Amino acid sequence: MSRGMTPAEVIVNRILVVEDDRDEADFLKTLLKQHKYTVEIAKDAGQAHAAFSMHIPDLVITDAILPNDVSGFEVCERLRQQNPHIPLIMLTAIDMDDARSLASRIGVDAYITKPFEPEELIQNIAAAAEEHWRKRHFGTANSESDKVRFECSECGKHLKVKTAHRGRTLNCPRCGQPVVVPLHD
Repeated sequence: MSRGMTPAEVIVNRILVVEDDRDEADFLKTLLKQHKYTVEIAKDAGQAHAAFSMHIPDLVITDAILPNDVSGFEVCERLRQQNPHIPLIMLTAIDMDDARSLASRIGVDAYITKPFEPEELIQNIAAAAEEHWRKRHFGTANSESDKVRFECSECGKHLKVKTAHRGRTLNCPRCGQPVVVPLHD
């Protein structure tokens, strides 16, 4: 680690911000650049997926309400399927338990409501980045909480796979039929 850098600064360099409000996006870009992050702005889900595919970020911050009928929840769910190792932070004006619960179920690492303290966002970036780094390098793959349990709809065999396989199609070891690993428990 470089002298004078925090673990989060070493782990996270490029941040993708998905925010349709221009003023909010500019504020976030300025704030994050002050903390030495490289920032890319996406205004909607389409831009977010294109940016994510072209230059995989180290962390994603998204609003829950986005234009073009695709929510920030859907963006997070798709990005989590593409790469389970990228920390996801939802920064939104929605302050409801149901929204927090949904965010947690789809794998959002931090849920911050607007208005927010800039330092709270910076601290959540560090915490989410360090948690993902620990999981990736020290592993928790043997933990039962990191497993998805479901059964084959064809033969009824009980299956257990890593959460990284959520949304993927696998073949049942008993009957050979394709089965889709559930996205949610």
